[in-house]
This record gives sequence, structure tokens and C-alpha cells, in this order.
Amino acid sequence: MEFFHGLAYPLRTFKILRQSPELAIYIIIPLIINISLGILLYWQLLNFGNDSVDILRSYAQQWVEILEQRIPEIVPYILPILQVIFFLYIWLVRLLLLIIAGFLLSQVGGLLGSPWYGRLSEELEKKLLGKLTVQEVGMLQEVKRALAFELKKLVLLIIFTAVGFASNLIPAFGTPVATIVGISSTSLLTCIDFFDPPLERRRLKFRRKLLIIFQCLPLSAGFALASLVWVSIPLVNLVTIPFCVTAGTLFFSEKIYPRFFQVQEEMDGAAEVNKEAN
Repeated sequence: MEFFHGLAYPLRTFKILRQSPELAIYIIIPLIINISLGILLYWQLLNFGNDSVDILRSYAQQWVEILEQRIPEIVPYILPILQVIFFLYIWLVRLLLLIIAGFLLSQVGGLLGSPWYGRLSEELEKKLLGKLTVQEVGMLQEVKRALAFELKKLVLLIIFTAVGFASNLIPAFGTPVATIVGISSTSLLTCIDFFDPPLERRRLKFRRKLLIIFQCLPLSAGFALASLVWVSIPLVNLVTIPFCVTAGTLFFSEKIYPRFFQVQEEMDGAAEVNKEAN
């Protein structure tokens, strides 16, 4: 049940944003950036996908010709099976390209639109929690943390990619296993991106951010998968990133904040009030 509740979070943001027209300014500018970036990205991946399909078709034709030369009597029986496998494999490749395109768009578009997404998340947190918590650090430290965050995500991506390629070596089941690894890894990285604004304002370590995601399973898994789907649908994903950022802050305010931060921050606030009173 929690998994399906997590799936619904991106859909709930439409109502919130409709009730908060003052947040529109933090959405319009990133949308312009995403649309421009998405047109370029999909154009390149469309060309790459067509080239890949042509290469696969050429290899399949060569395999059929080899079979006709060596064991022609079985070709009529296995040709329909090969055609089905080839059809499924092509659409699997196209699915992976769509996921990759959505992931790249969320990563690059999120990075370019981060100043507006950060303000969007801040204003929404103030609206939902009645306050905004920010642990101030210097500009240099801010830049270092941002670079370290992206580098650690890149390391995770490389690890998952290596696991995916290794999975392809498994006979018969390699491609499905690699697909599951790919979807799981991109879902995780997409999830941590959309959770990051309120978590980063509290200056959490990267490992703590990952731990919070795993501690919120299966709710966070539903949110991660829904976000990945929304940012993977061609054309639709040009406008869904700000909605997923909103959904991440909504998830944080409803589920993560009460469980991990509310008690400590209320104690810190009370201590600050007492200190000022004295």
C-alpha cells in the first residue's frame, strides 16, 4: 500500500501548484530551459536509436544467412522465434533509450534549473511546514558540496552501469536483469535528486541522504519509480521536472521531516528562544 501511495506523489503536486500561483515564476524559467534542452537531446538520441536498430537488423540478417548455409532445414521453424526475439529486443533498446533520455534530461535540466528549483522548494517548505530550515555555509563550501554531490552520483552510476554490463553476460536472462538494474539505479538517482533540496538545506552527508531513502522504503520506491516514469515520457518530461521537485518537497514535509527532523529542530528552536530570552 505504501508503494502505491508513493506513486501518487507527483500527481498531488498539480493541486498544490494550482493553489499557489505565486510559485509560477520558479517554474516558467526552468520550463524554457528544459524544452530547449529536451529538443536537442531527443533529436540526438532519435538518430542514435535509428542507427542502433539498423545495426541490430544487419546482425540479425547475417545470423539468418549463416543458419541457412549451415542448417537450412531448421530455419523455417526458428525464424518466427528469431523475429519475435528481435522485435522484443528492439523495443527494449528503445525503452532503455527513453529512460536514458529522461534521466539525462532530469540531471542536466535539474542542474541548469537548480537556482529556481531551490527557491521553489524553499517557498513550498515554508508553506507546508510554516518555517524554513537552512544551515548556512560559505559560498566555497556550497560549491564544494554541490560538486561532491554530483561526483558521488556519478560514482554510483558507474558502479550500477558496470553491474548492468556484467549482468548481460548471464545466458538468456542477462538483458532482463540488466534492465532491472538500470531502472533501479536511475530510479534511485532520480529520487535523490528530487529529495535533495530540503535535505541539502540541512547539510546532510550523501550517505545519510541515501540512508533516509532506504529507510522510507517501500514508500520512497513508489515515489522514485513514478518520478522516473514522469521524466522518461517523451515531451511530457519537458514540463514534469518542477512537478517532481515539488513532489519531493511534499514527500519530505509529510514523511521525512516528522520522522527524522521534527523533534530535533523543535528542540533546537526552543533552545534558541531560551538563549535569546536570557
